[in-house]
Amino acid sequence: MQPSRLFHPRDFCEAKKGHSDRFVVFLKRLLYYRETEPALVAENEGRMPLSARQAGMADRRGRAASFEKEVSIMTKTFASFGFRPELMQGIQDSFYKEPTPIQAEAIPLITEGKDVIGQAQTGTGKTAAFVLPILNRLQAGKKDIQAVILTPTRELSIQIAKEAEKLGKHMGVNVLSLHGGTDIEKQLNKLKETVHIVVGTPGRVLDHMKRGSLHFGRISTLVLDEADKMLEMGFLEDVEQVIVNTPQQRQILLFSATMPDLVKKLAQQFMKQPPHIKIESKQKTVESIEQFYYVVNQTEKTDALVDLLEQEKPYLCIVFANTQVRVQQLTARLQENGFSASALYGDLSQNKREQLMKQFRDIKFQFLVATDIAARGLDVEGVTHVINYDLPNDVESYIHRVGRTGRAGQKGKAISLVSPRQKSMMIRFAKATKASIEERLLVVGRHLDAGRRERAKEREAYFIELREQKAKEEAKEKDKQIAPVREAIKKKTKVKPGYKKKLARELEELQTKYEKNRRRAEAIAARKAGKSGDAGKAGGAGRSGKPGGAGSRGGNRSGNFGGKRPRG
Repeated sequence: MQPSRLFHPRDFCEAKKGHSDRFVVFLKRLLYYRETEPALVAENEGRMPLSARQAGMADRRGRAASFEKEVSIMTKTFASFGFRPELMQGIQDSFYKEPTPIQAEAIPLITEGKDVIGQAQTGTGKTAAFVLPILNRLQAGKKDIQAVILTPTRELSIQIAKEAEKLGKHMGVNVLSLHGGTDIEKQLNKLKETVHIVVGTPGRVLDHMKRGSLHFGRISTLVLDEADKMLEMGFLEDVEQVIVNTPQQRQILLFSATMPDLVKKLAQQFMKQPPHIKIESKQKTVESIEQFYYVVNQTEKTDALVDLLEQEKPYLCIVFANTQVRVQQLTARLQENGFSASALYGDLSQNKREQLMKQFRDIKFQFLVATDIAARGLDVEGVTHVINYDLPNDVESYIHRVGRTGRAGQKGKAISLVSPRQKSMMIRFAKATKASIEERLLVVGRHLDAGRRERAKEREAYFIELREQKAKEEAKEKDKQIAPVREAIKKKTKVKPGYKKKLARELEELQTKYEKNRRRAEAIAARKAGKSGDAGKAGGAGRSGKPGGAGSRGGNRSGNFGGKRPRG
């Protein structure tokens, strides 16, 4: 563009008519040349017709401020925040390249010591937005707890604790995750040692406070992460009690995807004039995820799910249902049809959940049937499909479910089974996520034909092949560990008498230990599989002899927490 054409009056006139794109381009040129050619800018602005200049003045100011803010965010780097060298090393080790919008806006305000409300969707970098400034001001030499982070679920608590440890590994930071489902005695012993940051669920944190094992008298920062989910799950009273037991001069950081009235009221009650940062994502779901849905009658949904899985042939798949009872029923139905499936829901113990997730990552089974709460913060590499058997109640839950596939730049599919009445919900999800979600046709009934058993055998053969492939990879890893010892034995060098025999013994002991551990793991897995199979049969029949009857464990439970407060 020639300099003489930079500030044509037509730009203002068209902006007045609503040609906003052309006007934004004009502003970009104006900001650039105001820095490089101030005389040229003054000369051209002087030539503008007065009426045109007045017409566009208010709009220009607003757009210029917005554009300058956008440029400021885009040009920020982690180095520009003035982080200490040890923290910068942790950022580099974690392969963080540049700050996300929520990080670029929140970190400077948090560093200044202000209370902050950060509103952004899942996957926008909210965790680092509060963890990095906390680590930067943390004093590792002090033995006091300096920051507390409250989360709605155990999984998210563990995830944030690991992220904080990874970023602060060069600083000597001690992070402890407190949540239910684990031995409280171990947590009590850990709290006797030096802990700088506590991450936990409100219920378990409050439990430790009542026991006197947790003192917040000297904390400087309190974080409420995913506040909307915490309050939705019934943690309001627990959160308020934790806040009341912290010093008045502490900083409160509240991060949430949505701002319902309960969250607003909590912020008004405890926070001091917090700036509200709201990041609107241009595309709320990943472009590499193909999203579509099938319209199916409620009575045909289970049959449709079986047909769909046979058609899609996922590598790893997560099936979402809204209640614990539905999760158990679907898992049983999939197992009957030859699919390797397991159930994940809120009432499982933490050890059982961790065991299930390890098995899923190791491809011990292919299909994980889960509720939203149980799968919160779930991150498993290799998930190719996510299926919404039941539609979620809100957009945020839909985004979270869909985000379980397409991780790390991989392609994925998100498929929903909807009733004719629910089509409007899919249209709403498409608008909210700014993604294309098309309707497709699914023919239901192929699972009833004579070839069902044959297809089940094919699936089993495919699954066995996957297991063998995983076993080969583990064998290669084992060889890598043993290789240095083996090479040392083969090497013809002058060594002390008996040294080679000692190395040979070490190799033999290593191999024996490996085989013993492998056999023990297989025996435990087989024993637990047998127990779960017996329990599934007993629970499915119940006293009434029907699935979900009086004898079924959790048969009358809705999977939602209702009026009861869940365990931390």
